Amino acid sequence: MRPKNSSAGFSAKKNGIKSMTGFGKASEKSPFGTITVEIKTLNHKNLSITCNSFSNFFLLEEKLQRVVEEYLYRGKAFIRIAREDAGAKESLKKVCVNERLAKEYISRVKEMQKKFKIKGEISIKDLISLPGVIESYSEDEADMIWPHIEKTLRKAIHKLLEYRASEGARLAKDFAMRLAAIIKRLQKIKKYEKQSIMKFRNKLVDSIREVGGGIQPDKTKLESEVALFANNCDIAEELTRLEGHSVAFRESVEKIGEDAGKRLDFIAQEMQREANTIGAKSNDFRISQEIIDVKSEIEKIREQ
Repeated sequence: MRPKNSSAGFSAKKNGIKSMTGFGKASEKSPFGTITVEIKTLNHKNLSITCNSFSNFFLLEEKLQRVVEEYLYRGKAFIRIAREDAGAKESLKKVCVNERLAKEYISRVKEMQKKFKIKGEISIKDLISLPGVIESYSEDEADMIWPHIEKTLRKAIHKLLEYRASEGARLAKDFAMRLAAIIKRLQKIKKYEKQSIMKFRNKLVDSIREVGGGIQPDKTKLESEVALFANNCDIAEELTRLEGHSVAFRESVEKIGEDAGKRLDFIAQEMQREANTIGAKSNDFRISQEIIDVKSEIEKIREQ
C-alpha cells in the first residue's frame, strides 16, 4: 500500500506488514442523497479492480481506478457504490419543457376539433402526457456526483487500510511465534546431530568388538568410517541457512516494502527447501521428528 495523498489522513509510515484481505465501508451525505461505498480486497499478484455501481456510473471506473491506485498496488479490489435518494436536496436529472412542440400539439388538436366539430378542452394533464413535451436530461450526471463519490471512496479505503493493518499485526505476531518455535527446534537438532555421530561411533565399536571377539578396532579405520558417516549426514550448512532464512523472514516482517509479500513467500520457500534437505539427510529419529514439526510451522507460515 502506498498512499500518495498526504491529505488523505492515512500515513504510509506505520510500521508492520499489511494483510492482503480486508473490508472497508463508508457513507457520506450529499445534495444528491446518501452515497455508500464498500470495498473488499483479496490476495492477488497484480492489482485488479471490479466496480458495481448504480445507474450509469460505470463510466467513472477510470477515475475510481486512479484513486484506488494511490493506496493499493496488489490484490483484487471489489467496489460497490450505492445511492439513497431519501433526503436528497438536488436531482441529478433536469426537466425540460418543449414549448414549441406543446404549441404544435395544441394547434393540431384545435384544428381537429374544428374539422370534426368536437367540443372539449385540453387539460395540462393531457398535454404533458404527450410524447416529447416533458423530457428529463443530464449532460454531466457523472461529473456532478463524482466529488461526493470520491470523498466517500477515500473514507472507505482508509477503513480498509486500517483493517488490513490490524490483520497484518495479528499475522506478524503469529509469524514471530512460529519463527521462535522453529529456532528452538533447530537448537535441539544441533544437539541431536552431535549425539548422533557419537552414537554411531559407539555402535560401530561395539559391532567390531562383537564380530572380532573382543578385539579392539583399528583406530584409523574407525575414525575414517565415523568421518564418512558424519560427512553423509552433515546438516550443519543446511541448519545455518535455515536459521539465516528465519532471521531474514523476521526482518522482512518488521520492514515496510511494496514487495514484502513476494519476498516473504520466497524466503518461506527457501526455508522449506532447507528443511526438506535436512529431513532427507538425517539418520536420527529425533531429528526426523523435530524437522517434521519445523516443516509444519513453515507450511503454516506459507498458508498465511
